[in-house]
Amino acid sequence: MENFSTGDFVSLKNHPYIYDNNYIKISANADMTPPIMVIAEVLNKDEYDASTGKQIEKQLKCIYYSHKDGKYHDKWMKENQVKKLPSIKTYLNTNILKNIDDYDLNYLKDLYIGEQVCLTNVDYELNKKKVFIDNSDGKKINKEKNHLDFIPPVMTVIDVVKNKEEKKYSTKNKNILEKDCSKYLFKCQWYNNNSSSYSEDLFPSSILGKVNNQHDLLEITTFFLTGKYRLILKLKNPIQLETTNTQINNYVIKPLELVFNHYYYKLSYFDLFKRENLSICLNELIYERKKHFNSIYSLHNKLIFGAQYPRYGTTLKLITEDIFEVNDYFLITYIDKLNRITKRIIRVLGKDSYSEGFTINEEFPEKEYFFIIANCLFREGNIRHFNLEQIKEAIKIPDGAKLFE
Repeated sequence: MENFSTGDFVSLKNHPYIYDNNYIKISANADMTPPIMVIAEVLNKDEYDASTGKQIEKQLKCIYYSHKDGKYHDKWMKENQVKKLPSIKTYLNTNILKNIDDYDLNYLKDLYIGEQVCLTNVDYELNKKKVFIDNSDGKKINKEKNHLDFIPPVMTVIDVVKNKEEKKYSTKNKNILEKDCSKYLFKCQWYNNNSSSYSEDLFPSSILGKVNNQHDLLEITTFFLTGKYRLILKLKNPIQLETTNTQINNYVIKPLELVFNHYYYKLSYFDLFKRENLSICLNELIYERKKHFNSIYSLHNKLIFGAQYPRYGTTLKLITEDIFEVNDYFLITYIDKLNRITKRIIRVLGKDSYSEGFTINEEFPEKEYFFIIANCLFREGNIRHFNLEQIKEAIKIPDGAKLFE
């Protein structure tokens, strides 16, 4: 049998999730999928069934929220009726409320009243996806959307009280905890969209997570949304440039917008390396800033990008092989053999050329092609050869080595 504790995630055994919810999507009738529940209390009596001789199963008090009636529900279940699910990535502070048995009640009130909390299963429910076939336009198209029937609301703590129930150990064996529950209950208030009013209830502290304050980065991040700045972030997995000893440790993003995702903010951005729109939680930015001093900083576009080719002004500056020096970084606009236009950041390794045909006379000279050999950051640092004639724009990044390496 599984070892169950307060704060663990469980669901009925017919739930499709096995380990986590990162790869499993739900089709058919997603409404028949049971909720992910949090264990609020465990009863483990040191007693045995008189007829079978087997130890009496653990009883689990499980809690979940349903949007269908706008209420929290608790259900006592036997341990063989449910399966345990692992903890998954969350932006809640889940450790701070798990073990607060040794604190003074007034101290806890001063510390937590007014704070925002949420049931710790929120990320399971927030990321739950259902897939379906849409044929509204006469064509069958596979689509997906979030299945949010059991996502718990974010709540505000309005009081902290001592739980009348207490942990109890077996009178026969001091190592057996017969009743496991939280010492303190948090009285919380939330907006009930089902009744269009406010609701209140008491919750064991061990099943709640504290919503982290993101305001310290919110105003700063908003400033970057003007479009004039780029953020320099540290890569979790550095890029090793092919055939060199150089490693790319930082990458550049263009902030696009802020998105609020139920209980945390995400920064949507354009990755100048991968050339795609992605997002990052502000909590991760906070973590990176604390982990690596000055690993997150901003620069104005003018401080990142230098000379642009072709350049039109008092003198015409065309794209020639002479502008590409070894170890220089460029942002280029390139047309490949299939006429696809891409932008990519490259680090120049060298230049090469080859001739096609032969000279008949001055009217039909031998044609020479120039290629720029470079590490392409769009292709994970692998070497690529760029036909000079197909580079339609090249913008030099003067301090590329300092920014990226």
